[in-house]
Amino acid sequence: MKALGRKFKDFWESPGSPFDLVLVGAVFFLLLFGICVMYSSSSVTAWREFQDSEYFLKKQLAWAVIGLIVFFFFANFPYKRLERFALAGIIISVLLLILVFIPGVGKSVGTYYGRNFHRWIGIGPYQLQPSEIAKLAVVVYLSSLIVKLKLKENRDPKKFILPAVLLLAVLILILAEPAFGTTMEILFVVIAFVFLFGFPVRNLLLVGLVSLPLAYLLISQVGYRRKRMEVWLDPYRFRYDEGHQLVTSFRAFLDGGWFGNKLASGYAHRYLTYSHTDFVLATYVEDFGFIGFLFFFALVMILLSRVYVLLKRVEDPFGFYLGAGLLFILGTQFVINSYVVTGLFPITGISLPFMSYGGSSLLVVLAAFGILVNITRKENIGV
Repeated sequence: MKALGRKFKDFWESPGSPFDLVLVGAVFFLLLFGICVMYSSSSVTAWREFQDSEYFLKKQLAWAVIGLIVFFFFANFPYKRLERFALAGIIISVLLLILVFIPGVGKSVGTYYGRNFHRWIGIGPYQLQPSEIAKLAVVVYLSSLIVKLKLKENRDPKKFILPAVLLLAVLILILAEPAFGTTMEILFVVIAFVFLFGFPVRNLLLVGLVSLPLAYLLISQVGYRRKRMEVWLDPYRFRYDEGHQLVTSFRAFLDGGWFGNKLASGYAHRYLTYSHTDFVLATYVEDFGFIGFLFFFALVMILLSRVYVLLKRVEDPFGFYLGAGLLFILGTQFVINSYVVTGLFPITGISLPFMSYGGSSLLVVLAAFGILVNITRKENIGV
């Protein structure tokens, strides 16, 4: 038994050649699996809105093909060159985030409570979401910045002005869209990099406590955010209006039971808003039950833990920080989405990697894993 355990440990901690087959296999399986789940979750809505049950499937397949090209490009592109484009990348991200507010270029969506969301740029029949690209650009920029700062003993405070301005611009523009969940996601990544840089945890906690009044104002002084908090605290009180989404999600988990139901036949498939985007996990559990949820959770844990094990042995500082940042932002996305759908976190627009419908999210997820596959190549891993 001990010998078997040692063999498994050696296998688990050793990268493949030239790419890690466990990591690549997990990415491909989750991509195919996620498209199938998205199809089941979207078929009823697609038929109701477009009289074509495969409408969203066709578009997602097109994005998946583009995403695979992006994945293979970044898996083979020398990742160290990304350090050269870090500053240009985040500046381009800021410009793209500004474009969403320009009439005729940006695409906005109105809500039933009168709020307009400016999150997309129209490209023919498709839409690009700059905030997704900004997440990747921020990770690359912070990785480059932290490596440069670690190499310099004399750190001039003036050199922090430009990074602070750029990061603040990204956060403010995404917050103005509004996309509060994505803003928090990027903010968490910034905090993670500050921690990786060696900033004391106690001081980080103090900064967090000092920031609580600002967070309170951002929620309490904006109507739709305040309403979301009220719905989160007591969804059944608002079950016939704003709380319908969360209550229906709860019902999907209940109706799914242990083993699920006939595909695309449940209540949530017919009545859950965003059943194929932010709340795709609810319709998935309705189809496949708690066993299906455990299966998906196991897949995600295998994927993320595999990246973690390999990253610990990456010798290049830029590669390590870049990989750690990507791992953190992807892990945060999985956690926040699952917490939202299960009511552990207030509703916010965070997609579920691989499963949620959306081209921009899928492209960025595949780009991120392409970079991770590249970083964790056998030649980059220490003995």
